[in-house]
Amino acid sequence: MIRIITDSMSDYIHAAHRDPGVLFAFQPVRFGMEEFTDDGVTLTQADFYARLRTAIELPKTSMVPESAWKAALKTALADEDDCALIIAGSSQLSGGYQSAVNAAAAMKQPHRIAVIDSLSATCGEIMLIDCAVRMRDAGATLEEAVNAVETLKERQRLIGLAEDLRYLVMGGRLNPIIGKVGTALAIKPTLKLEGGAIEKAGMVRGVRKGYAWYVEQIRQNPPDPAVPMYIGGADCPETAAMIRQMLLDSGLPLPEIRCVGIGCLIGAHVGPGLTLVCWAKE
Repeated sequence: MIRIITDSMSDYIHAAHRDPGVLFAFQPVRFGMEEFTDDGVTLTQADFYARLRTAIELPKTSMVPESAWKAALKTALADEDDCALIIAGSSQLSGGYQSAVNAAAAMKQPHRIAVIDSLSATCGEIMLIDCAVRMRDAGATLEEAVNAVETLKERQRLIGLAEDLRYLVMGGRLNPIIGKVGTALAIKPTLKLEGGAIEKAGMVRGVRKGYAWYVEQIRQNPPDPAVPMYIGGADCPETAAMIRQMLLDSGLPLPEIRCVGIGCLIGAHVGPGLTLVCWAKE
């Protein structure tokens, strides 16, 4: 059987539909001198965002240590008939993928382990994990599961809307003057995941226009009805639910829509209120 392993960047630990058989390698998060493990227990999403809202500097995040991947692999490979599929957060956002590659090599069982660079994060990574779970449940081989995930990865589209410019300014991603002017004018940056990195797609004035931008992007890139669509929210479940309803009311042909929480790793860089929409293009 395929044992699936992922990291904190996926936010899969927080997913309501989480498969209990998926294993995790967690990443550390630091607020000043305090270090936590992004496991949903040591630092819950609610605690993280409460701290973030009062922080004078952004928390620091680190890649998954090789030792964490090794521990997960030892559990996954305990049964000699099992194999392991690691789906790691984007190599363009963290060193966790390379850490996973190193851990896999150290196990010296290459025929039993595959490591995928998701080139994604949070709800985009969850989409790939869900694909791997479906392949596992269908009795696929490791090679078949890898091919299915890699093929889906090529069709994935992930876009977002930042709510509070303060966190982009704090992280050096936005000029402070532009941040002040943008806040005064209710300007919101639109985001996209391209080549595994988060890029600015443009700007809209007001969240309503941002939500309309979501609809237009989906209209231009129709989703595959067989693959669930994901809406991520950074400590804003009501907003994610509202976007879901807005998409359902748009009249567009849509697949099943799953709402998920955006955790520490992405939330630390963009802040609360961030929303993301991810789907697979036909």
